[in-house]
Amino acid sequence: MLFKRISRATAETVFLVAKNVSGSTITAGYSVVFDVGASVDGVRVTQGSAADLGAYAGVADQDIANDAYGLLQVYGYRAAVYIKHGADSSTYSAGSGLDPTAALWSLAPATVAAGDKQFAFLCEDLSDSGNTSSAYVANFKGFIRAL
Repeated sequence: MLFKRISRATAETVFLVAKNVSGSTITAGYSVVFDVGASVDGVRVTQGSAADLGAYAGVADQDIANDAYGLLQVYGYRAAVYIKHGADSSTYSAGSGLDPTAALWSLAPATVAAGDKQFAFLCEDLSDSGNTSSAYVANFKGFIRAL
């Protein structure tokens, strides 16, 4: 793990090195899970599925090519995190919990009870008003806590 030196000017952040085994490039801001298949090693990451969302690893700091190593942000403020939301006119306030989503490279507003584990939270308000698609993904400010 890479811990940033103490600084009063920027937020604390923590990173870990991971290997992309998803079959495609992981774009900066995408959320990933640890690979829980036959070759589990604590380094391999991929896109989440319904069965492995609890193995959330963090958010890609930069693009990571397939079969390459890169940094994942596992703790701290991040200015651009992919977040999925829908066309239901919902509004989510800063501080709302976020959880990983299956078959997408994103987090989504949490649908679990407040006491359950949530891997991140919003750092700005998010509104679905004006959205005409059933679900879309955009960059929003968030705070990651995948440790």
